[in-house]
Amino acid sequence: MGLGILNFEAFGVSQRIVQALNVMFEHHRIPQALIIEGDCEKTERLAQTLAAAMVCCSDTDVPCGVCGGCVKAKAGSHPDIYTAQGGMAPRSFKVDMIRAVRSDAYIRSQEGGFKIYLLLRAQSMSAEAQNALLKVLEEPPAETVFILTCDTARSLLQTICSRAQIITLESDPVQSSEAKRIAGEIAQALLSVQEIEVLQVTAPLIKDKEMLEAVLEQLMLIFRDACVQRAGGAYFMSSHKEQVEQLCRKISQVKLFQLLEIIRQAQDAMVFHANMGILVTTLCTKLRAAVGR
Repeated sequence: MGLGILNFEAFGVSQRIVQALNVMFEHHRIPQALIIEGDCEKTERLAQTLAAAMVCCSDTDVPCGVCGGCVKAKAGSHPDIYTAQGGMAPRSFKVDMIRAVRSDAYIRSQEGGFKIYLLLRAQSMSAEAQNALLKVLEEPPAETVFILTCDTARSLLQTICSRAQIITLESDPVQSSEAKRIAGEIAQALLSVQEIEVLQVTAPLIKDKEMLEAVLEQLMLIFRDACVQRAGGAYFMSSHKEQVEQLCRKISQVKLFQLLEIIRQAQDAMVFHANMGILVTTLCTKLRAAVGR
């Protein structure tokens, strides 16, 4: 079965995400592990739609909704789509559920295509369950795709995140637009020799934790894009193509990876309620040091 163009017209996914996913489908480069973070209902709906698209028999728009694969996916009866999920409580996604997934993953698909494992509400996985999942993600069977949904990827082990493509669904359109603007200005300011430019852009974030969190997510997308472009990739997850291209021209791949790690550290610090003033100041200092400023 072929992989066509994703049919998300009525789904409400942003054009940025659709474009990135279409590149994966068109070039048959679907990662063997995807993490979709954001609103619970939206992430689960996208995960189920992607699973249906992967078992769809159409060669054009997928999922078509009418072929045998789509009908069975919608009914929850497709033999190559396995769903497991945790509850709302922490550690309610038990290790036994992951062990069952791991055992089943090495059995060949029944219909000769992908085998897809939907692991919903993955933020509720116990540490033991995450470590059990890591074992199969380290050497995943061919034609097997694991799709995890969670409120934030920071709730998962970094070793799991490093083996997956992370898709961040946008929430509040107003906040998202402002976060994109600020993140773009920060990326641009990093290329300046004047430290004051970065400090001026980030100063308002000291008193707005939610905006800082949104800006960090946008910076993560920008720096990921720059790493991908440096490695010869062709798609963008962020909306800052100009800044990404400037970063690629002026900053080495090693330093771009350092920028990613700095953002991850800042996100982790927010989870532990770090002092906002110190966090933002330290963030600016580390970012500028990483780019050699």
